[in-house]
Amino acid sequence: MTRGAGRGSAGGHAGFTLFELIVVICIVAIAAGILLKRLRVYEEAAEKTAMQQTATAIKSALQMRIASYMISGRDRDIEQLRSENPVNWLQEKPDNYAGEFYADAYLNVRPGSWYFDLGRRELVYVLKLGDEFKPGPDGRKWVRYRVRIEYEELPPKGAVPRRVLSAAGFAPVRAYAWF
Repeated sequence: MTRGAGRGSAGGHAGFTLFELIVVICIVAIAAGILLKRLRVYEEAAEKTAMQQTATAIKSALQMRIASYMISGRDRDIEQLRSENPVNWLQEKPDNYAGEFYADAYLNVRPGSWYFDLGRRELVYVLKLGDEFKPGPDGRKWVRYRVRIEYEELPPKGAVPRRVLSAAGFAPVRAYAWF
């Protein structure tokens, strides 16, 4: 028997070649890039859902406030709801609520936050992530909400015409597109 026989096959190697290592690194880098892009999309979808949940909670609070006014015979007070800050109707203010501002606060409010525009009487959400959001004509990544209250004139009963609440809602001022 010769010395060294039985230690492995001749010409075999126990490690990766440089080429194989580069291929593996490229595959891992591509997979990581795809994963990070998908995570960003899911993060943005979560932001959109959170924004819509807050808007839905405010809409429910508006409906309860209107019902309370109607039950207590305070129908005339319903009109005032247009000018109130809707965040005040919630039992707890959202953690990302920045407050009330008289001036345009878009640049002063941290992205991912709500604020109430006292001049326009609108609740504004400033997007944190907006890669898939189509901005409005002003180019800003925000969604502005407003209380809408509508009345309808009913035929008079006797000599007095009746003005009756026909719709109330809390909705975006302008339709927005989030792909």
